[in-house]
Amino acid sequence: MKIIQVGLGAWGARGIRKGSEMIRSLERIKRSRVVAGLGAALTVTLLATACTGGSSAPNTAAAKPTELRMLYTTDEANSAAVASLVPQFKEKFGIDLKIDNQPYDALQQKVFSEFASSSSYYDIVVVDTPWAPALVQNLEPLSQYIQNDALNPGTPQSNVGDFIPKVFYDTAVYNADSPIKRYPDPTAKPDVSAIKNAGFDVYGMPIQSNVAVMAYRSDLFNDPTQKANFKAKYGKDLTVPKTWDDYAQVAGFFTQPDKKLYGTTVMAGVGDWATDDFKTLLASYGGDGTLADESGKPAFNTPEGVEALDYYAKLAQSGHVPPGSTSADWGTTAESFGSGLTAMTINYHDLKLADNVKGGTIGYAPVPTGKAAGPHFGTWMLSLNKNSKNKEWAYQAISWLTAAEQQTTMTAKSLHPSRASVFAGIKSDNPLAPFYDTLGKSLAEGVGRARLTNYTEVSHEVAVAVNNAATGASSPSDALKSASDKVSALLKSAGY
Repeated sequence: MKIIQVGLGAWGARGIRKGSEMIRSLERIKRSRVVAGLGAALTVTLLATACTGGSSAPNTAAAKPTELRMLYTTDEANSAAVASLVPQFKEKFGIDLKIDNQPYDALQQKVFSEFASSSSYYDIVVVDTPWAPALVQNLEPLSQYIQNDALNPGTPQSNVGDFIPKVFYDTAVYNADSPIKRYPDPTAKPDVSAIKNAGFDVYGMPIQSNVAVMAYRSDLFNDPTQKANFKAKYGKDLTVPKTWDDYAQVAGFFTQPDKKLYGTTVMAGVGDWATDDFKTLLASYGGDGTLADESGKPAFNTPEGVEALDYYAKLAQSGHVPPGSTSADWGTTAESFGSGLTAMTINYHDLKLADNVKGGTIGYAPVPTGKAAGPHFGTWMLSLNKNSKNKEWAYQAISWLTAAEQQTTMTAKSLHPSRASVFAGIKSDNPLAPFYDTLGKSLAEGVGRARLTNYTEVSHEVAVAVNNAATGASSPSDALKSASDKVSALLKSAGY
């Protein structure tokens, strides 16, 4: 299955509003804890009730179930790649792995409702990074399983040190009592003992790592006529842009109406895609690409933020992007590029050109930079339901599914690996080798989201600001000021 229409787990995308009520409910209930007097029982809450599933020491003698149930998404985290391993899983473990695939909106609601009812039906759930802060107390901490050699035959501690550090810490390492906190050294080789000593634990195994990368028409960049025309116009060679100034210039050059060609794309429609576009620029302009600091304060209404949004608005209004770009999302930008309408795009997956784009070829490169590199990234993880009756076996399942051998197998179906050894082992004759090379480099530089229990609502307000600036409805400074005021109120209402 070719993935060309989805983004970063994309990271709270299509369910941007629908999960918000559930998240608000989590926060309201969490804040409703009271003690009725000395020795009185703590008021039952969703997050506390989830703990009744308990974290017991792994029991290697636990009865083997006939099946394990996993709640998973669809294309957003490459369901076809995971499904391809089901027969191998049955052969190795003698257990049926039943996967319930749900599209993004339905999945988000399903995950929250399953935990709200303390259901034990699903043993394994896939979790997108925007949801994790609100869900972490419902997930089983994995350190006790990872450190149990009996549960990790042949791969001590699940070889967690092989995960790309930034990916692992951003995705799976949390302090459940204070989910907004981040592990203090996100570049350190993952080590469970160090993680525990710092007051954190591991709450999942990263499975699909997404990050913004640039795709470009390499046939156009290598065309002698285009190269000669560019040099005649600008006095320098035509090269793949490495800075945002060069990116805008190249986009202007390739906008050639007589050839029905535009320079690039923007995803300025109201949705998480617009937020992701903006936060990539914000980080590269030297701002805080997470959008909020660890004290729960918005961090995007800054000089760097205004400069980044001003650049984006000018690009959106330049005429160098296809008509309708102010309502575009991941799917429409991928379609524009794939149909041959644009020379460049920024997306999260390997792309494919339509058959009618004769002679067209695709190259990949990291997104341009300014003062720093900061492509937006986020990863899906496989986590254990704290209420599962089969936690030891479910742990072995997620450890096996995310192991280097299985991830390598799944690259044949375009899985985005989360392990360094998998990227290192991709052969040069692999048709997707250029994409994987860029993906791996970009993941090492990625900037994730703020860890907020109501991130989807925060992202929506930022996306509205991006859209208002891109359409010219507001100036960049006014749009960010308005969004910052609204986000401040949202964060205050969530208890930050």
